[in-house]
Order: sequence, then structure tokens, then C-alpha cells
Amino acid sequence: MKNIAIIPARGGSKGIVEKNMRFFNNHPLIYYVIQTALRCKKIDDVIITSEDENIINYCKRFNVKIRIRPEYLSRDDVTLDPVVYDALSWFESLYYDVDNVITIQPTSPLLTVETLSNAITYFEESDCDTLISVSDDTCLTWREQGEMFVPDYEKRVNRQWLPKRYKETGAFMITKKRTVTENSRIGSKVDIYPIPVEESIDIDNEVDWYIAEHMARKLRILFVTSANENIGMGHIYRCISLANSFIGNERFFLLLNTFAKGKQLLQENNYKYLEIESVNQVKEYSKDYDIVVNDFLDTSTDYIEELADKFVVNFEDLGDGADKANIVFNALYEFSNPKENHKFGWHYFILNEKILIRKPNDFRDKVRKILVTFGGVDQNNLTLKTLRVVERFNGLKVKIILGPGYGYRNELNEFLKVTNLDYTLLSDVKDMGMEMEDIDLAITSNGRTVYELAAMNIPTVSISQNDRETMHLFSRYSKGICYLGISCNVDDETLYRRLKELIENNELRYKMYESLAKTDIRKGIKNVKNEIISSFWRWKDERDNHW
Repeated sequence: MKNIAIIPARGGSKGIVEKNMRFFNNHPLIYYVIQTALRCKKIDDVIITSEDENIINYCKRFNVKIRIRPEYLSRDDVTLDPVVYDALSWFESLYYDVDNVITIQPTSPLLTVETLSNAITYFEESDCDTLISVSDDTCLTWREQGEMFVPDYEKRVNRQWLPKRYKETGAFMITKKRTVTENSRIGSKVDIYPIPVEESIDIDNEVDWYIAEHMARKLRILFVTSANENIGMGHIYRCISLANSFIGNERFFLLLNTFAKGKQLLQENNYKYLEIESVNQVKEYSKDYDIVVNDFLDTSTDYIEELADKFVVNFEDLGDGADKANIVFNALYEFSNPKENHKFGWHYFILNEKILIRKPNDFRDKVRKILVTFGGVDQNNLTLKTLRVVERFNGLKVKIILGPGYGYRNELNEFLKVTNLDYTLLSDVKDMGMEMEDIDLAITSNGRTVYELAAMNIPTVSISQNDRETMHLFSRYSKGICYLGISCNVDDETLYRRLKELIENNELRYKMYESLAKTDIRKGIKNVKNEIISSFWRWKDERDNHW
């Protein structure tokens, strides 16, 4: 069975001048459907029909046949039917007889080879004369009736309950040769072929162009992350926030050593995932993706080199593989003279949306509410240590938030049975932003929570849980954070004196508050996203052009 594709490409265009030769991303618009047709194994020959010298000369570089369209078929009022008939007649007079004709319009650059091939196969196996590409257009519609507008539906119901309606996309029309005449390509038996919504965009105006061009640059992003009692939920929260910012792109998760809470969080956010046993499996699953985001702490050189054909983005990576990644974001760790691929500091901290939607707290002259949270495992039980100190102050409301791996519940419960604290105890918190509202002072570990508190303008006392946290420098130079150092060097009296100073010294606490208000940490996710996008396309263009 012989199939030919005819691509009608007139030079004149009213909506977008010289539309077919305008650059759509990196190539003229017509380039994309030519490549789709040439790569489709179900198509034997591709014919370009045009009267435009620029289009004709450009198309000569490809393995296509070119029909110089007669002048009478180049007017604005000429439909596609006589144009396709002319190209078909011309082709058969010079080459061979065909069985089926596929009309593909240059204004559908997002049409894929897979969709086109499947449609042709469907057509060949059916008994229809004409197959038309369509998209689902089911919605509540209105029509004009005389001088009035009336509903074009029987009952106003939700979209899913309406009868299906489809609109032609213009992407392709497949017809048996015998149905192609000067006046029609529609046979007696017509079928429709629904295509994916992104492939259905038919560029008719600048808005269509803008949407299609951005859809053509859609990224395929693979997130490799982890969440468990030892490392907490911070990594997976960050990946979800970043994935949410890339809405409209393809996103998928690979999970390493992740407990049920982490998987549940992905399900609640409607993300698909696959559990893997080790990073050695990442290469296998990364083949269909453009970008690999690693957020599980340190990576090795061997692992990153396995992903050499991907654009690799790492978070908080202090391993040997960091220097091999394309970008490493470390909002917590900062070094002098960092390598070019390392982006350090609070400018790149990704806040959860539940923090971003909250209004930063107002300053209050008197400390009334204190937050105590050490997240994760709290291996030194700083929660209990801090509460014993806070107990020495009167008139405070204390909110205690425990991490998922907190292992000292029995000791804490015994303390809470006898304490005079006015406290609220929470764990498994899903909305930290809500819990931080109306807080005047916080005591926490030297991790991500420091940034969240800073975004809410909450003066904070910070204590490092371990050596790794001592490398989080924001607490050291931020005037809004009172950093006490590593936990083994912080005794009860030191903590008491600092808390007493902050509770009683209104002027000092206000200076801390004012400093945090000037630190625009809320733009971090925008900075990270922009850096990834610009760096990825620069990297890709260099690879594609072999610069």
C-alpha cells in the first residue's frame, strides 16, 4: 500500500506574515511537519506544494518532492481540496500511483511521528474513506439565533456529563485516493481520530504560536529523591514544590528508601512514582527524560558520569559527584570561591507553597507564643532540652512540633505530665505555614526550618544538631537568627540567657524581625527554576550545535 503526504505551504498569510518560514524556536515552522512526515515509516513520499520562492528553496534541502503550485491555486480564497488534488495528480503523472493521501498542515508543529503512524495504521485497517484528526471540544456552548444568543445544550451539567463534541485540529486528514477531487477529500465513510491536546494546536494567530512554542519546549524531568525517618521529609517536599512550579512539563519520581508518609505525599499531589533499590537503576529509567534532579544528599562521581547525556541538577550535594553535575543548588551550605556549577545561599532556597501563601507575621512588642521544632530525628533530643529551659519562663504559649523520626516520645511524655507549660503538641504536620502563623519567637535546628521561619519574619534561635548542620551559614550571618553553635556546646544556661535576652529586649528582637523582613527569601523557587531553564537550554543548544 502506497501512502504519500502532501504538505500545503502557501507563502501568503494574513494573521502571521510569512508564517510557514517564521522561526518556531530553532527552525522555520514548516521544518517540524516535514521532519515528522519524513520519519514516519508509513509514508513513502512527501510532497511540498507551494508558490513561494523562499519556501521552495528552503524545502529543497530535504528529501521531499516539490510541486510549484500554479498561480490560480495560490489565491487567498482557494481551499485545500483543489491544492491537494493538483499535487496528487502531478505526483502520479511523474512517479507512481498511490493508495492513500495524507494532508499535513505546517501549522501543526507538535504532531508526533507516533500519533501520525498510529493514525495511518488505524486508517489502513478500517473501511473508512476519510480519517480526520480531532480534539475533544466538549463544553457548554451557545449559538446565535436571530438577534439573540441561546444555549446549544439541553441541560446545564458538568462537562463530563455532556455529550461528546469534537473539533477538527487541522493536523492531518487521511483519505483514500479515489475520494480526492478538486472539490472534496471527504468520502462517504468518515471517521475521526482524537489526538493528544498538545498535538492538536493549530497555529492561526500569535496566541496559538506562543502556546505552541512553549509546548514544544516542554521539559521531561525525572526527580530522584528520598524520605524516611532518618533524613525527614524535606527532600521530597522540595522536589514536589519544584515539580509544581514546572506544571505543564512531564514529571516523574524515582524513590530511594522512602517510607509510607513520603509516598502518600506524592499521591496527594497526584505524582506518579516508582521505588528503586539503588541509584544504579536511575540510568535505566532516565533515558526518556531531559533533566534528572537528584535530591537525596551526596552523589558519587560514577553515578553522575552514568548520566552524562542528561542535564543533571543536584541539591545539597557535598559528594564527589557534585563537581560533575550541571548545576548544584546548596541553599544551606556556602563556600568561598565556589565552582561555576555551584549555586549557594538563601537566594536558592525552595519554600513550600504552604509557606508562600502565608502572610509574614507582624511584629508584637511582647513575646506570647514560642515555637519549638527540631524536625527529623532530633538525635540529641533538643526538643526536651529546650522545653526544660522554656519552662522557666512564665506566661508563654508553647507550640511543639515533632519530626517523623523523633525517638524520645516516652521521655517527652513523662516531662509533659508534670510540666506547667501551656503547650500544644503536634506531629506529622502537613502545613507548617499555618503552624508558624502568630509565632513571636522560634527555637529550631540549623536546617531548612530556619529558612521557613525567616520567610515568616520570625526571630529564631538556632542550634546545629550535627557537623553537617554547622556548615549551614545563613544562621551565622543573618541578623535575624541567633545561632548558638553545635548542640554539644550549648548548655542549658547558655540557651536560657539567650532566650531571656530575646524575650525581654524588645529592641533587639525588632532588629532581628526587621532584618528578616528585608531578606526576600520567597523568590528562591523562582530563582532556581529560572536557573534550571536557562542553563538547560544553553547546554542543549551547545550540544545540538556542537559548539
